[in-house]
Amino acid sequence: MRIQAEAEGADRVEKGRKLFVTDIHGEYRGLIELLREMDYDAFSDRLTVGGDLIDRGPDSALVVRYLRTLHRMHPERVTVLTGNHEEMLKWYRADKTDMWLIHGGAEALASFERTFEDEAESRENLNWLLTLPMVAEDEEYVYTHAGFAPDRPLHEQSRDILWMSEKEFYAYPCDTILRATGGRPVVHGHTPCEFICFDGARLNCDLGSQTYAIRESRALALVDLTGGDYALYNCASAEVTRRTWRKG
Repeated sequence: MRIQAEAEGADRVEKGRKLFVTDIHGEYRGLIELLREMDYDAFSDRLTVGGDLIDRGPDSALVVRYLRTLHRMHPERVTVLTGNHEEMLKWYRADKTDMWLIHGGAEALASFERTFEDEAESRENLNWLLTLPMVAEDEEYVYTHAGFAPDRPLHEQSRDILWMSEKEFYAYPCDTILRATGGRPVVHGHTPCEFICFDGARLNCDLGSQTYAIRESRALALVDLTGGDYALYNCASAEVTRRTWRKG
């Protein structure tokens, strides 16, 4: 048994796992606790972040700084996508609308001012944040913030997909999604749910870390796409638990 365990450990170091987290919303403590719980190894695991790094939570700047640093150190193993909250920030900075401020932007702005040491650091981090891609893919999965339109090529999507509702995305039959992705499930967030939800074509990993309407049960999840389990950080109690998402 020991020989087998050592062999499995060596295989993990060589291949690593695929991990996914989304809709962090400034929950820096929860993010770090989850990475620790799941024994995240930046030198072997592949981490994808599904957008909405900022807003509502207490430490948007720390989340941005940490993930930017991680991406710079491990660009082949860390992928960070944009979400609709980053889109609102982009609009705000372009003087298009102030809607960002009433959807958690005020908390994020306070975090930026409190955390970034000077204008140069703020500019560098925000420029990175506001140029993140909308879609990523590998041989097993497609990754987006909220979904995608299967009638358009994957990398020619409108930015409207950052706002895609659950009703809109889940109206497509599973076989339509899988035909568009070459048989690969779509891993996403954006629409909070109580548990990680997988229907064979879509894997929703948003547990509502900073959703105002469900304060007591809101949580952040780090999902192991390779092993089929996930760690959950309850944002009210700071408790970390483990669950399984994969059917069967």
